[in-house]
Amino acid sequence: MEEMKPKETAYSGERAPVAPVSAPAEVIAPVLPAGNAGASQQAAQTSGIAGLLETAKSNLPTSLAGVSAFLKRTKRVWLMTAGIVIGAAALMNLSARAAEWVKNARERRQLHAMATLTPDSLFARCGAAAEDVSKEVYPVVMRTLTYQPRGGEKLVISFSRTAEEKSDWVFLSMQNENGAAIYETTEAKIAALPCLDSKK
Repeated sequence: MEEMKPKETAYSGERAPVAPVSAPAEVIAPVLPAGNAGASQQAAQTSGIAGLLETAKSNLPTSLAGVSAFLKRTKRVWLMTAGIVIGAAALMNLSARAAEWVKNARERRQLHAMATLTPDSLFARCGAAAEDVSKEVYPVVMRTLTYQPRGGEKLVISFSRTAEEKSDWVFLSMQNENGAAIYETTEAKIAALPCLDSKK
């Protein structure tokens, strides 16, 4: 019979009392005289720095085993850093060597071009001369070729060979038309007449 009685519900229609919400208590900083304001800021900074130092000390490993464990945990980072540093150093070394090799190759090519300069190779590199004068002063034949680069002064290039038919021409000198400027070095000759650096 008791099964037939209606059960009481767990919920009632009445409202439960609710505690009132209040604002959190305000923290009021102690008022210090104007002369002590700098001292209080310094004390706050000192306590902040001391707190950071204490935190750092507490996080440092205290034994050799702790250091070893730390290094094992960060092994990949150390290896990557070392690899990047070594790779950057190798790349800088390689680029410096490549630049030096290019410079040396250019200098060797220019020296070879000037050492093997003949009237025929000059014609092949720079085209026909403005003037081509040959003089025979037995037993030597002198030949001077005159070029005028764009916007520059006339350059006189001198060659000589023996009076024999099959002797080779030898490059003697390069100077301006008046003979005031004589181009001694390979760099000066190529700067005055850039077509000399041609590979022809």
